[in-house]
Amino acid sequence: MTVGGSNKYDAVIVGARVAGTPAATRLAQAGWKVLLVDREPPPGDTLSTHALFPNTLARLAELGALERIESRHRVNYVEYAIRTLGYEATGSFTPVGGFDRMAVITRPVLDPALLKVAAAAGAETRFGEKVTGLLGAGTDADPVRGVVLGSGEEIEARWVLGADGRVSTVARLLGLEKERQLAGEMAFMFGYWRGLPPTDQFKIDVIEEGSLVWSPAEDDLSILILGVDPLATRGGPAEKQRTFVGLLDQYSDWFDPAWLQRGEQVGGIRVAPETMLRGFFRQGTGPGWALIGDAGHFKNPSTAQGISDAIEQSLHVAAELTGQEESLAGFEAYRDERAREHYEWSFDFARFANPDTAAPIFRGLVADPEAGQNLRDALSRQLRPKEDVFTKERLNRWFSAVPSAR
Repeated sequence: MTVGGSNKYDAVIVGARVAGTPAATRLAQAGWKVLLVDREPPPGDTLSTHALFPNTLARLAELGALERIESRHRVNYVEYAIRTLGYEATGSFTPVGGFDRMAVITRPVLDPALLKVAAAAGAETRFGEKVTGLLGAGTDADPVRGVVLGSGEEIEARWVLGADGRVSTVARLLGLEKERQLAGEMAFMFGYWRGLPPTDQFKIDVIEEGSLVWSPAEDDLSILILGVDPLATRGGPAEKQRTFVGLLDQYSDWFDPAWLQRGEQVGGIRVAPETMLRGFFRQGTGPGWALIGDAGHFKNPSTAQGISDAIEQSLHVAAELTGQEESLAGFEAYRDERAREHYEWSFDFARFANPDTAAPIFRGLVADPEAGQNLRDALSRQLRPKEDVFTKERLNRWFSAVPSAR
Protein backbone atom coordinates (compact mmCIF):
# COMPACT_ATOMS: atom_id res chain seq x y z
CA MET A 1 0.00 0.00 0.00
CA THR A 2 1.41 3.36 -1.03
CA VAL A 3 1.83 6.13 1.54
CA GLY A 4 0.40 9.59 0.95
CA GLY A 5 2.00 13.03 1.01
CA SER A 6 4.53 14.63 -1.29
CA ASN A 7 7.40 14.01 1.14
CA LYS A 8 6.45 10.49 2.15
CA TYR A 9 7.51 7.39 0.28
CA ASP A 10 7.26 3.65 0.52
CA ALA A 11 10.99 3.41 -0.15
CA VAL A 12 13.88 5.84 -0.37
CA ILE A 13 16.84 4.31 -2.17
CA VAL A 14 20.17 6.02 -1.55
CA GLY A 15 22.23 5.47 -4.71
CA ALA A 16 20.91 5.54 -8.27
CA ARG A 17 23.35 3.13 -9.91
CA VAL A 18 23.31 -0.62 -10.50
CA ALA A 19 22.49 -1.55 -6.90
CA GLY A 20 19.59 0.86 -6.52
CA THR A 21 17.81 1.15 -9.85
CA PRO A 22 16.66 -2.48 -10.33
CA ALA A 23 14.92 -2.42 -6.94
CA ALA A 24 13.40 0.96 -7.79
CA THR A 25 12.05 -0.48 -11.04
CA ARG A 26 10.45 -3.52 -9.48
CA LEU A 27 9.03 -1.63 -6.49
CA ALA A 28 7.57 1.09 -8.71
CA GLN A 29 6.07 -1.54 -11.01
CA ALA A 30 4.38 -3.03 -7.94
CA GLY A 31 2.78 0.32 -7.17
CA TRP A 32 5.19 1.58 -4.54
CA LYS A 33 6.06 5.24 -4.27
CA VAL A 34 9.86 5.23 -4.68
CA LEU A 35 12.51 7.93 -4.48
CA LEU A 36 16.08 7.51 -5.74
CA VAL A 37 18.55 9.92 -4.13
CA ASP A 38 22.08 10.38 -5.45
CA ARG A 39 24.64 13.10 -4.83
CA GLU A 40 25.91 12.91 -8.43
CA PRO A 41 23.75 13.45 -11.51
CA PRO A 42 24.03 10.84 -14.28
CA PRO A 43 25.83 9.87 -16.36
CA GLY A 44 28.92 9.56 -14.20
CA ASP A 45 31.90 7.24 -14.28
CA THR A 46 33.01 5.06 -11.39
CA LEU A 47 35.72 2.52 -10.73
CA SER A 48 34.49 -0.69 -12.31
CA THR A 49 35.57 -3.67 -14.40
CA HIS A 50 32.38 -3.07 -16.47
CA ALA A 51 32.32 -6.83 -17.23
CA LEU A 52 28.94 -8.50 -17.67
CA PHE A 53 28.63 -12.27 -17.86
CA PRO A 54 25.65 -14.05 -19.47
CA ASN A 55 23.61 -14.18 -16.25
CA THR A 56 23.78 -10.41 -15.91
CA LEU A 57 23.14 -9.76 -19.59
CA ALA A 58 20.00 -11.85 -19.24
CA ARG A 59 18.90 -9.72 -16.28
CA LEU A 60 19.52 -6.51 -18.22
CA ALA A 61 17.44 -7.86 -21.09
CA GLU A 62 14.67 -8.86 -18.68
CA LEU A 63 14.64 -5.36 -17.15
CA GLY A 64 14.57 -3.67 -20.55
CA ALA A 65 17.92 -1.91 -20.04
CA LEU A 66 19.84 -3.88 -22.66
CA GLU A 67 17.37 -2.90 -25.37
CA ARG A 68 17.87 0.77 -24.45
CA ILE A 69 21.65 0.37 -24.62
CA GLU A 70 21.58 -1.43 -27.96
CA SER A 71 19.37 1.27 -29.45
CA ARG A 72 22.21 3.77 -29.03
CA HIS A 73 25.41 1.70 -28.90
CA ARG A 74 27.05 -1.32 -30.46
CA VAL A 75 27.47 -3.97 -27.77
CA ASN A 76 30.43 -6.22 -28.53
CA TYR A 77 29.72 -9.77 -27.35
CA VAL A 78 32.94 -11.70 -26.72
CA GLU A 79 34.30 -15.04 -25.58
CA TYR A 80 36.33 -15.39 -22.37
CA ALA A 81 40.04 -16.16 -22.70
CA ILE A 82 42.42 -16.60 -19.79
CA ARG A 83 46.09 -17.49 -20.10
CA THR A 84 47.95 -18.22 -16.87
CA LEU A 85 51.70 -18.75 -17.03
CA GLY A 86 51.32 -19.69 -20.68
CA TYR A 87 48.37 -22.10 -20.30
CA GLU A 88 45.34 -20.76 -22.18
CA ALA A 89 41.67 -21.66 -21.81
CA THR A 90 39.22 -19.99 -24.19
CA GLY A 91 35.57 -20.39 -24.98
CA SER A 92 31.99 -19.30 -24.64
CA PHE A 93 29.60 -19.85 -21.73
CA THR A 94 26.76 -22.27 -21.21
CA PRO A 95 23.81 -20.12 -22.34
CA VAL A 96 21.82 -18.16 -19.77
CA GLY A 97 18.69 -16.51 -21.08
CA GLY A 98 19.97 -16.94 -24.63
CA PHE A 99 23.41 -15.41 -23.96
CA ASP A 100 26.54 -17.54 -24.37
CA ARG A 101 29.02 -14.66 -24.52
CA MET A 102 29.89 -11.79 -22.21
CA ALA A 103 30.19 -8.07 -22.81
CA VAL A 104 31.86 -5.00 -21.35
CA ILE A 105 29.58 -1.99 -21.06
CA THR A 106 31.00 1.04 -19.32
CA ARG A 107 29.15 2.55 -16.40
CA PRO A 108 28.37 5.90 -18.12
CA VAL A 109 26.32 3.81 -20.56
CA LEU A 110 24.97 1.10 -18.24
CA ASP A 111 23.91 3.22 -15.27
CA PRO A 112 21.77 5.74 -17.22
CA ALA A 113 20.00 2.90 -19.05
CA LEU A 114 19.00 1.28 -15.77
CA LEU A 115 17.98 4.66 -14.38
CA LYS A 116 15.73 5.36 -17.38
CA VAL A 117 14.03 2.01 -16.87
CA ALA A 118 13.37 2.88 -13.22
CA ALA A 119 12.04 6.34 -14.12
CA ALA A 120 9.78 4.86 -16.80
CA ALA A 121 8.37 2.52 -14.13
CA GLY A 122 7.47 5.53 -12.00
CA ALA A 123 10.41 5.99 -9.63
CA GLU A 124 11.14 9.60 -8.70
CA THR A 125 14.69 10.99 -8.55
CA ARG A 126 16.59 13.62 -6.61
CA PHE A 127 20.14 14.35 -7.81
CA GLY A 128 22.82 16.58 -6.31
CA GLU A 129 21.43 15.75 -2.86
CA LYS A 130 23.47 14.27 -0.01
CA VAL A 131 21.95 12.12 2.69
CA THR A 132 23.39 13.31 5.98
CA GLY A 133 21.15 11.59 8.50
CA LEU A 134 18.52 8.95 9.10
CA LEU A 135 15.17 9.24 10.78
CA GLY A 136 15.38 6.50 13.36
CA ALA A 137 18.29 4.45 14.70
CA GLY A 138 17.47 1.26 12.79
CA THR A 139 16.67 -0.76 15.91
CA ASP A 140 13.55 -2.65 16.95
CA ALA A 141 12.71 0.16 19.34
CA ASP A 142 13.48 2.89 16.81
CA PRO A 143 13.24 1.66 13.19
CA VAL A 144 14.57 3.70 10.30
CA ARG A 145 11.69 5.69 8.89
CA GLY A 146 13.34 8.06 6.43
CA VAL A 147 16.37 10.19 5.58
CA VAL A 148 17.65 13.69 6.23
CA LEU A 149 19.22 15.59 3.34
CA GLY A 150 22.10 18.03 3.57
CA SER A 151 19.64 20.91 3.30
CA GLY A 152 17.93 19.69 6.46
CA GLU A 153 14.91 18.41 4.57
CA GLU A 154 13.39 15.27 6.03
CA ILE A 155 11.92 12.62 3.75
CA GLU A 156 9.84 9.92 5.38
CA ALA A 157 9.80 6.36 4.11
CA ARG A 158 8.71 2.94 5.28
CA TRP A 159 12.02 1.54 4.01
CA VAL A 160 15.45 3.06 3.40
CA LEU A 161 17.70 1.03 1.08
CA GLY A 162 21.39 1.86 1.07
CA ALA A 163 22.69 1.20 -2.44
CA ASP A 164 25.49 3.73 -2.10
CA GLY A 165 28.62 1.69 -2.59
CA ARG A 166 31.60 0.44 -0.65
CA VAL A 167 31.95 3.66 1.39
CA SER A 168 28.26 3.68 2.24
CA THR A 169 26.77 6.71 3.97
CA VAL A 170 23.79 4.64 5.12
CA ALA A 171 26.10 2.02 6.66
CA ARG A 172 28.11 4.75 8.40
CA LEU A 173 25.00 6.40 9.80
CA LEU A 174 23.85 3.03 11.15
CA GLY A 175 27.26 2.46 12.75
CA LEU A 176 27.81 -0.85 10.96
CA GLU A 177 31.23 -2.49 11.15
CA LYS A 178 33.02 -4.45 8.44
CA GLU A 179 33.24 -8.19 9.13
CA ARG A 180 35.01 -11.22 7.58
CA GLN A 181 37.53 -8.95 5.90
CA LEU A 182 39.91 -10.24 3.22
CA ALA A 183 42.74 -8.71 1.19
CA GLY A 184 44.47 -9.61 -2.05
CA GLU A 185 47.94 -8.62 -3.21
CA MET A 186 47.46 -6.64 -6.41
CA ALA A 187 46.41 -3.09 -7.12
CA PHE A 188 44.92 -2.18 -10.49
CA MET A 189 45.65 0.44 -13.13
CA PHE A 190 43.35 0.95 -16.10
CA GLY A 191 42.66 3.12 -19.08
CA TYR A 192 40.42 3.44 -22.14
CA TRP A 193 41.33 3.71 -25.81
CA ARG A 194 39.53 3.99 -29.12
CA GLY A 195 40.87 2.52 -32.34
CA LEU A 196 42.65 -0.55 -30.95
CA PRO A 197 42.68 -3.72 -33.08
CA PRO A 198 39.39 -5.61 -32.97
CA THR A 199 39.13 -8.75 -30.87
CA ASP A 200 36.26 -11.09 -30.12
CA GLN A 201 37.65 -12.05 -26.72
CA PHE A 202 37.78 -10.72 -23.18
CA LYS A 203 41.46 -11.51 -22.66
CA ILE A 204 43.26 -12.06 -19.36
CA ASP A 205 46.98 -12.77 -19.37
CA VAL A 206 48.45 -13.77 -15.99
CA ILE A 207 52.22 -13.81 -15.44
CA GLU A 208 54.23 -14.01 -12.23
CA GLU A 209 54.54 -10.21 -12.05
CA GLY A 210 50.87 -9.35 -12.54
CA SER A 211 48.05 -9.53 -15.06
CA LEU A 212 46.56 -7.79 -18.10
CA VAL A 213 42.90 -7.56 -19.08
CA TRP A 214 42.14 -6.37 -22.61
CA SER A 215 38.63 -6.24 -23.96
CA PRO A 216 36.43 -4.24 -26.28
CA ALA A 217 33.72 -2.24 -24.52
CA GLU A 218 30.78 -0.66 -26.35
CA ASP A 219 31.21 0.85 -29.81
CA ASP A 220 34.89 1.42 -30.65
CA LEU A 221 36.03 1.72 -27.03
CA SER A 222 38.46 -0.73 -25.40
CA ILE A 223 39.58 -1.13 -21.81
CA LEU A 224 43.00 -2.20 -20.55
CA ILE A 225 43.45 -3.21 -16.91
CA LEU A 226 46.76 -4.09 -15.30
CA GLY A 227 47.09 -6.02 -12.04
CA VAL A 228 50.24 -4.58 -10.47
CA ASP A 229 52.36 -4.33 -7.36
CA PRO A 230 50.64 -1.76 -5.11
CA LEU A 231 53.69 0.53 -5.29
CA ALA A 232 53.17 0.94 -9.03
CA THR A 233 50.03 3.02 -8.50
CA ARG A 234 51.90 5.88 -6.84
CA GLY A 235 52.86 9.17 -8.48
CA GLY A 236 51.17 11.87 -10.51
CA PRO A 237 49.32 11.47 -13.82
CA ALA A 238 52.44 11.56 -16.00
CA GLU A 239 54.25 8.98 -13.87
CA LYS A 240 51.22 6.67 -13.87
CA GLN A 241 51.02 6.95 -17.65
CA ARG A 242 54.70 6.00 -18.02
CA THR A 243 54.34 3.13 -15.58
CA PHE A 244 51.27 1.75 -17.30
CA VAL A 245 52.77 1.85 -20.80
CA GLY A 246 56.06 0.41 -19.56
CA LEU A 247 54.40 -2.54 -17.85
CA LEU A 248 52.52 -3.46 -21.03
CA ASP A 249 55.81 -4.68 -22.53
CA GLN A 250 55.49 -7.81 -20.36
CA TYR A 251 52.41 -8.86 -22.35
CA SER A 252 53.60 -7.93 -25.85
CA ASP A 253 52.82 -11.33 -27.42
CA TRP A 254 49.12 -10.76 -26.59
CA PHE A 255 49.03 -6.98 -26.73
CA ASP A 256 51.53 -4.88 -28.69
CA PRO A 257 52.14 -1.60 -26.81
CA ALA A 258 52.69 0.10 -30.19
CA TRP A 259 48.94 -0.21 -30.77
CA LEU A 260 48.40 2.55 -28.21
CA GLN A 261 50.09 5.05 -30.52
CA ARG A 262 47.68 4.22 -33.33
CA GLY A 263 44.66 4.56 -31.11
CA GLU A 264 43.19 7.47 -29.15
CA GLN A 265 43.41 7.42 -25.37
CA VAL A 266 40.19 8.49 -23.64
CA GLY A 267 41.07 10.13 -20.33
CA GLY A 268 44.07 9.42 -18.17
CA ILE A 269 45.27 6.30 -16.40
CA ARG A 270 43.20 5.56 -13.32
CA VAL A 271 44.22 3.46 -10.34
CA ALA A 272 42.55 1.31 -7.70
CA PRO A 273 44.98 0.98 -4.78
CA GLU A 274 45.09 -2.35 -2.99
CA THR A 275 43.71 -0.73 0.16
CA MET A 276 40.56 0.22 -1.78
CA LEU A 277 39.97 -3.39 -2.82
CA ARG A 278 39.74 -5.13 0.55
CA GLY A 279 36.65 -7.24 1.03
CA PHE A 280 34.06 -7.34 3.77
CA PHE A 281 30.52 -8.13 4.82
CA ARG A 282 28.29 -5.81 6.80
CA GLN A 283 25.00 -6.59 8.50
CA GLY A 284 22.59 -6.63 5.59
CA THR A 285 19.27 -5.54 7.00
CA GLY A 286 17.41 -4.34 10.06
CA PRO A 287 14.18 -2.60 11.08
CA GLY A 288 13.29 -0.30 8.20
CA TRP A 289 16.56 -0.59 6.27
CA ALA A 290 18.77 -2.76 4.07
CA LEU A 291 22.14 -2.51 2.32
CA ILE A 292 22.41 -3.61 -1.31
CA GLY A 293 25.49 -4.33 -3.42
CA ASP A 294 28.90 -3.08 -2.33
CA ALA A 295 27.35 -1.24 0.61
CA GLY A 296 26.76 -4.55 2.36
CA HIS A 297 29.30 -6.90 0.79
CA PHE A 298 32.39 -6.23 -1.32
CA LYS A 299 34.39 -8.75 -3.34
CA ASN A 300 37.69 -8.14 -5.05
CA PRO A 301 36.96 -6.95 -8.62
CA SER A 302 39.36 -9.50 -10.10
CA THR A 303 36.47 -11.89 -10.86
CA ALA A 304 34.17 -9.03 -11.97
CA GLN A 305 31.17 -10.01 -9.85
CA GLY A 306 30.21 -6.63 -8.39
CA ILE A 307 27.61 -5.61 -10.99
CA SER A 308 26.02 -9.06 -10.93
CA ASP A 309 25.84 -9.02 -7.12
CA ALA A 310 24.32 -5.56 -7.09
CA ILE A 311 21.59 -6.34 -9.63
CA GLU A 312 20.68 -9.72 -8.15
CA GLN A 313 20.53 -8.41 -4.59
CA SER A 314 18.49 -5.41 -5.74
CA LEU A 315 15.92 -7.61 -7.45
CA HIS A 316 15.80 -9.98 -4.48
CA VAL A 317 15.12 -7.14 -2.03
CA ALA A 318 12.30 -5.86 -4.22
CA ALA A 319 10.78 -9.33 -4.48
CA GLU A 320 10.86 -9.82 -0.70
CA LEU A 321 9.39 -6.38 -0.01
CA THR A 322 6.54 -6.90 -2.45
CA GLY A 323 5.78 -10.38 -1.11
CA GLN A 324 2.94 -11.23 1.21
CA GLU A 325 4.89 -10.46 4.39
CA GLU A 326 6.89 -7.41 3.19
CA SER A 327 9.89 -8.70 5.13
CA LEU A 328 13.63 -8.80 4.49
CA ALA A 329 14.23 -11.49 7.10
CA GLY A 330 15.72 -13.81 4.49
CA PHE A 331 17.84 -11.31 2.59
CA GLU A 332 21.13 -11.58 4.47
CA ALA A 333 21.10 -15.38 4.33
CA TYR A 334 20.40 -15.18 0.57
CA ARG A 335 23.25 -12.72 0.06
CA ASP A 336 25.76 -14.76 2.04
CA GLU A 337 24.80 -18.05 0.38
CA ARG A 338 25.18 -16.49 -3.06
CA ALA A 339 28.63 -15.21 -2.04
CA ARG A 340 29.75 -18.60 -0.70
CA GLU A 341 33.09 -19.61 -2.27
CA HIS A 342 32.91 -16.70 -4.72
CA TYR A 343 34.03 -14.22 -2.04
CA GLU A 344 37.23 -16.12 -1.24
CA TRP A 345 37.83 -16.95 -4.90
CA SER A 346 37.87 -13.28 -5.86
CA PHE A 347 40.82 -12.73 -3.55
CA ASP A 348 42.61 -15.85 -4.79
CA PHE A 349 42.35 -14.26 -8.25
CA ALA A 350 43.89 -11.07 -6.88
CA ARG A 351 47.13 -12.70 -5.77
CA PHE A 352 50.31 -12.98 -7.82
CA ALA A 353 50.63 -16.30 -9.64
CA ASN A 354 52.92 -18.77 -7.89
CA PRO A 355 54.33 -21.16 -10.52
CA ASP A 356 54.42 -24.05 -8.03
CA THR A 357 50.64 -23.94 -7.63
CA ALA A 358 49.21 -21.95 -10.52
CA ALA A 359 51.05 -23.82 -13.27
CA PRO A 360 49.78 -27.32 -12.35
CA ILE A 361 46.25 -26.01 -11.90
CA PHE A 362 46.04 -24.20 -15.22
CA ARG A 363 47.94 -26.92 -17.08
CA GLY A 364 45.30 -29.31 -15.82
CA LEU A 365 42.49 -26.90 -16.62
CA VAL A 366 43.63 -26.53 -20.22
CA ALA A 367 43.90 -30.31 -20.60
CA ASP A 368 40.35 -30.78 -19.27
CA PRO A 369 37.79 -29.00 -21.52
CA GLU A 370 34.98 -29.72 -19.06
CA ALA A 371 36.92 -27.96 -16.30
CA GLY A 372 37.52 -24.97 -18.57
CA GLN A 373 33.79 -24.78 -19.27
CA ASN A 374 33.06 -25.08 -15.57
CA LEU A 375 35.41 -22.15 -14.88
CA ARG A 376 33.53 -19.92 -17.28
CA ASP A 377 30.19 -21.02 -15.89
CA ALA A 378 31.35 -20.24 -12.36
CA LEU A 379 31.92 -16.67 -13.51
CA SER A 380 28.31 -16.55 -14.72
CA ARG A 381 27.26 -17.93 -11.31
CA GLN A 382 25.90 -21.22 -12.61
CA LEU A 383 28.53 -23.15 -10.62
CA ARG A 384 30.74 -22.64 -7.57
CA PRO A 385 34.53 -22.42 -7.89
CA LYS A 386 35.46 -24.97 -5.23
CA GLU A 387 32.57 -27.41 -5.39
CA ASP A 388 32.38 -27.54 -9.19
CA VAL A 389 35.63 -26.30 -10.74
CA PHE A 390 38.66 -26.73 -8.50
CA THR A 391 37.42 -29.92 -6.89
CA LYS A 392 39.60 -32.09 -4.66
CA GLU A 393 39.57 -34.85 -7.28
CA ARG A 394 40.74 -32.52 -10.04
CA LEU A 395 43.40 -30.84 -7.92
CA ASN A 396 44.80 -34.21 -6.81
CA ARG A 397 44.88 -35.39 -10.41
CA TRP A 398 46.47 -32.22 -11.75
CA PHE A 399 49.16 -32.05 -9.08
CA SER A 400 49.93 -35.76 -9.29
CA ALA A 401 50.79 -35.25 -12.97
CA VAL A 402 53.69 -32.96 -11.97
CA PRO A 403 56.80 -34.92 -10.92
CA SER A 404 58.03 -32.17 -8.58
CA ALA A 405 54.70 -32.19 -6.73
CA ARG A 406 54.93 -35.91 -5.82
